[in-house]
Amino acid sequence: MASKSTEILFLDKDTASASLQGKGVLILSPAFYWFTKEQMQLPLSQAKKIAPSMFEGITPPGEYSYYVEKVGDEYWFFAYNDQEILDKLAAIGIKPSQISKVYPAQLAFKDIQTPIEVGNKVLVNDNGTIILLPKSLVKAETKKLQELRLDLPKRSLPLKAYSSFAISEDLIYKFAILVFLAILAYAVEVFVYKKDLAKVVATQEALMQKCHLPPTSIQIKNILASLQKIQKEQLGLREKLEYILRMPLSPAEYITSLSFGKKITFLVALSDPKRAELFKRYLTKKLHVTKMSVKNKTLYVECRA
Repeated sequence: MASKSTEILFLDKDTASASLQGKGVLILSPAFYWFTKEQMQLPLSQAKKIAPSMFEGITPPGEYSYYVEKVGDEYWFFAYNDQEILDKLAAIGIKPSQISKVYPAQLAFKDIQTPIEVGNKVLVNDNGTIILLPKSLVKAETKKLQELRLDLPKRSLPLKAYSSFAISEDLIYKFAILVFLAILAYAVEVFVYKKDLAKVVATQEALMQKCHLPPTSIQIKNILASLQKIQKEQLGLREKLEYILRMPLSPAEYITSLSFGKKITFLVALSDPKRAELFKRYLTKKLHVTKMSVKNKTLYVECRA
């Protein structure tokens, strides 16, 4: 829970300055993280393990941390670059020690219905996904962030503080010993299993009975066909997102928001409204564009997922 007295810092890539009197809560703009959600029958511990695979082919190259939150019957997955966030905080004069907790806007504002005004931009709940839009695109009544009483989750994003350090020869030697012991243990395990193949087969049969796996190859093939169909759809979505991210943007242009589910929607800040025609030709080559509009210098695009 965050009362009105709690200092809240909303951090966007356009944030030029900020100050905190004491410790404050940091809320990240959608520009600082990638977000996706899925309905899965998995424990949280397993969902955390598959988090990196949820963003394969979507996030640009880089070092990412991952965070998973169970919301209702869905798992919410987040990917973010710790160092990028720390660098931005340093640029505006905020120390990591001044931050008590960190939340993505998606978690902090998941229950909002009224758009929230932050500077010259507005946070909007778009079918369950929090997106950041230029203020000029939002005609509805808004509230200022300072007016809200937020009900924040108990768990928050861990933010790693990276630093450069020298690795001693003694540490390298100890690490080499650990690696050798791990390889030796693995080799012994493989030898034991190869020597006793009958035990492996028995274990496999017991596992199939315990997990109620289908005994026939036809049933297994049907399951595989269903999984392959899902994989094909996911790969198709990733290819479309990669194509969008490869748009021929000029140095002054950038994608301000991107969301996907049953459809893909995104906004592009243009250097010149006339360049919208160039992007239209580019996008319609490989995407089924259902809606495209330009307002001021912002291009709105909607296409099939």
